[in-house]
Formats: sequence, C-alpha cells, structure tokens
Amino acid sequence: MLTEKSIGAIALLLTPLALLFSTIGLEFADLGGAFSPVFFPRIILWLWVGLAGLNLISTVWSRAPTEARPLARVGLLALLLPVYALSIMPAGFFLASLVFCLVTLRLLGWTKPVSLIAFSVGLPGALVILFNHWLSLPLPTSPITYLF
Repeated sequence: MLTEKSIGAIALLLTPLALLFSTIGLEFADLGGAFSPVFFPRIILWLWVGLAGLNLISTVWSRAPTEARPLARVGLLALLLPVYALSIMPAGFFLASLVFCLVTLRLLGWTKPVSLIAFSVGLPGALVILFNHWLSLPLPTSPITYLF
C-alpha cells in the first residue's frame, strides 16, 4: 500500500538515480576518474542510492503505523542544508559537518548524547581520512588549523 512514507522513500531513491544517469557519458579529461568534476558527486550519489534503498526496504517491511512529521522540524531541516553547504568553505569541512550532524541528528530525535557525539565526530572524521589521506583529494580546511 502506498503511504506518504513509502512515496517519500521512492522519491528519495529515484532522485539520486536520475542524477547518476545524467552523469553517464560525461568525460572531462584523460587524466583519470579522480580528476573529473563528477568524481565526488558520483560517490555521494551512490551512497545516497544505498541509503535510500535501505530506507525503502525498511519502509516496505515496517508494519508500524506512520505519523505525520511536524512541519516546523521539516522546515528547519530544509533550511539547515543550504546553511551547511555555505558554511563548508569558511569553516572547513570537518567543523561544518560536525555541527550539521549534531543539529540534524538532534532534530531527528537522537537523544543518547554519547552516541550522538561519537557519530557526529566519527562520520566527518572518517570522510576527512578517506578523502584527505587515502584518496589524496583534500577537503576544505578550517581557518583554525589545516588538520581539519
């Protein structure tokens, strides 16, 4: 049965798939895939596809009744994303992502402080290690230090 939640989950899956299909055939240089301007967006889109697929499976298998989301919380989350995107360059990827994770997870109802802080530090930290050190593709750094 199609519910608001299942329609949202389908939309969350179809959006990155459409964006991925729009990048097929784009070639910008003979230097290799990591130097292409679509390299990072494709990584993010594949992660989005995976998470949206898991969300869709969870939604379909869930037997729990759905409840309406508070409009104020949804609106705040919608405004938070562009603020985060604009804060990455001046604050650096790690600090902006740490604050974004803390606020977003708290708005989504995550209440356990230890796991909230661990996830909010661990996810941006893992991405910094992945891109800066493993792939040698630097992310924006903060004005405080070049380390993050």
